[in-house]
Amino acid sequence: MLKNYLKIAWRNLLRHKAFSFINIGGLSIGITACLLISFYVNYQLSFDTYHAKKDRIVRITNMMRTPESDNVTIALTPTLLATALNHNYPEVETAIRFEPEQAVMKVNDQLFKEEFVYKTDANLFNVFDYQLKEGDPARALTDPHSIVITESLAKKYFGINSAMGENITCNKVLYRVSGILADLPENSDLKINALLPGDFSKVKNWMDDDFAVYTFVLFRQKPDYAALANKLAIISKKDIQPELNKMGAVKYSMKFNIEPLKDVHFISSNLGDTVKGDKQLVYIFSVLAMVILVIALLNYINLSTARATERSKEVGVRKVNGALQSSLIRQFLFESFFVTLIALFIAIALMFAILPFLNGLLQTNIWPSWSNYSFWIICVIVLASSLLTGLYPAFVLSAFQPITALKGNIKYGTKGLTLRKVITVTQFAAATVMIAGAFIMNRQINFVQHKSLGYVQNRVMEISLPDDSVALLRVNSFNNALRQLSQVKGTAVQTGLSAANNGETPKATTMLTANGVKRELMSNYFSVDEKFMPLLDMKLAGGRNFSKDITTDKKEGFIVNEAFVQQVGWKNPVGQAIEGFDHKGYVIGVVKNFHYASMHNPIAPLVMVYTSMKATSILVKIDPNDLNLVKSTWHSYFPDTPFTYSFLDDVFNKVYQKDITSIKLFNYFTILSILLSCLGLYGLAYLMATQRTKEIGIRKVLGAALGQLLVLLAKDFVKLIAIAAILAIPVTLLIMNKWLTSYAYHITISWWLLLMPVFAILMIAILVISYQTIKVAITNPVKSLKSE
Repeated sequence: MLKNYLKIAWRNLLRHKAFSFINIGGLSIGITACLLISFYVNYQLSFDTYHAKKDRIVRITNMMRTPESDNVTIALTPTLLATALNHNYPEVETAIRFEPEQAVMKVNDQLFKEEFVYKTDANLFNVFDYQLKEGDPARALTDPHSIVITESLAKKYFGINSAMGENITCNKVLYRVSGILADLPENSDLKINALLPGDFSKVKNWMDDDFAVYTFVLFRQKPDYAALANKLAIISKKDIQPELNKMGAVKYSMKFNIEPLKDVHFISSNLGDTVKGDKQLVYIFSVLAMVILVIALLNYINLSTARATERSKEVGVRKVNGALQSSLIRQFLFESFFVTLIALFIAIALMFAILPFLNGLLQTNIWPSWSNYSFWIICVIVLASSLLTGLYPAFVLSAFQPITALKGNIKYGTKGLTLRKVITVTQFAAATVMIAGAFIMNRQINFVQHKSLGYVQNRVMEISLPDDSVALLRVNSFNNALRQLSQVKGTAVQTGLSAANNGETPKATTMLTANGVKRELMSNYFSVDEKFMPLLDMKLAGGRNFSKDITTDKKEGFIVNEAFVQQVGWKNPVGQAIEGFDHKGYVIGVVKNFHYASMHNPIAPLVMVYTSMKATSILVKIDPNDLNLVKSTWHSYFPDTPFTYSFLDDVFNKVYQKDITSIKLFNYFTILSILLSCLGLYGLAYLMATQRTKEIGIRKVLGAALGQLLVLLAKDFVKLIAIAAILAIPVTLLIMNKWLTSYAYHITISWWLLLMPVFAILMIAILVISYQTIKVAITNPVKSLKSE
């Protein structure tokens, strides 16, 4: 019996090659898209889940409460927090720290600037499942001059030779390689290139080092978060608050936050944190996967029932020869399973072919594993869904009456046709929403990329400066040397506008009086010289720029932006007394608002002081073709520090790279949904055209022109698309207005942004149905009417 079912199914596929191609192709595309999105979602949700003790590990962050409730959440914590947890809380198995280092490595006289280098506790390997390829985890970080590097770093420095026991100079301190760490999985939130032993015993006071380390805590049992929060509150009140009071920060307090390890990757509100994922995006793509799969399965219903007339005589012959309806249902269900199985195998092949492109786009290394249970769950769900979807065509086909079926006079009830129309409307409503979404998303990203930043960033290069005090003594000489080059159009020494801080700026308390009220604000600070604003062509709204000829500017001069003036409520800001960032003096100028962070956030209040703190970078205006001149000048002043630079326009584009990538993905899957919807529309067009063949024949005999017949056949589809548009527009407005609120500066959804997708989907639909309608319209009426 099974062999017979298989033979019939195979013959039917070969007999209708074009139809089979469309049916299997549509399912394959839908399943491929669903699998790809599912793997991406699974990858995002799998961060740090490979650690065996993940359910017992939490990260502690903190929130600094300020007098005006402009609270600051920070990923880094005081060093002594881990010490207190280890010594005083028996439920804690161990607490460890990661202290980020700006590392310059020197190996065989070659310099390398490395990121993801941390000082840490020696018992790190008791908490996280990091694997050492070489070395002893228990002893790898016990020697203060030992260093653990990853496999990738070992190959980079020493090639195919073993790195164990080799010497590496890190920040001018000599270390010996004591372990080779296996490269961390891609789904690790905390990226690591090298680990150094941290001597945290030197820290005696909670606020000595401000906030220096990431703190992770391993509990003996699954933690009670409420109890832990209470104990952390006691630490804050008993140990930290007295130190804040002693510092004069009486109105400040600290609150510790608890983050389960599985949630750390998606908590993006902390300053000083690693790059995070976007959970909202994960949800969006999860819904998108389901929508695409549903569209593909609905297509199967449309296309299968559209072919019912062609199989009516086959059903009639089988019933006359004694076939029961149940056996016919089994046959058609087997065919559904067979088609789905073929589509699934093709989808898996397509998935493996597309994954390298997807990984390149997302900068990931997603790769399905045959042992990955989620892969098999997806496959089972797809097969089960397709079989359930195949029930409807199976019951429709098997229910034909033998005599009617043999005569070929199959009449479709209103109910069946209405269902297919509902399916088509649903598909095109979803496609219209996705096209409109794609239009609006691309319009928004184009808006933020071309909106004026309030300063000129073209051809401005940022050079990262060394952070050791000896090298910083040569910064002024280096800056003067650059200004002597004719190719250099200007330079500025500054801290604040930087590629290295991911949009984060130094923060400090600002004290002032506004409208007779003393206020303490937590403000963003830039430390700049007098060339900073002219170099970037920033405009003043009032007052003046810094001047090196006015000596009081260096400790008493403040420039604030318009957002700061608005925040404090000054009517005449110039000349107002102000104190902060180790400066005390007066506001000398107000700079017009400029974007120094992502447009996802409104322009925040900003205070600029004259360069007094340790500068982090020099801005240089120069043609990129003259880069080697700057590089050679750098090496003459800083021979022991790698030359690290970036252009501000490139930095700005990278701020929105995640958005751009997400929109590209959405565009690709929108195209897939349109393709699937068109396949469904083709099925409905085929069915309706077949039903009306004789009507068209009569109309042609009576003199109807081809154009009239095209309008006759197309108007029903236009009505369906109009209904889809009516349903899609309010849904689009609801979804996209919510998405746009993630940007402080965004476009307004204009009427044409909603009508363009409707027009586009209408044109696509007309092109799809034209082939079938023209084919029926030009048929010789004699052939369609000869049986009458």
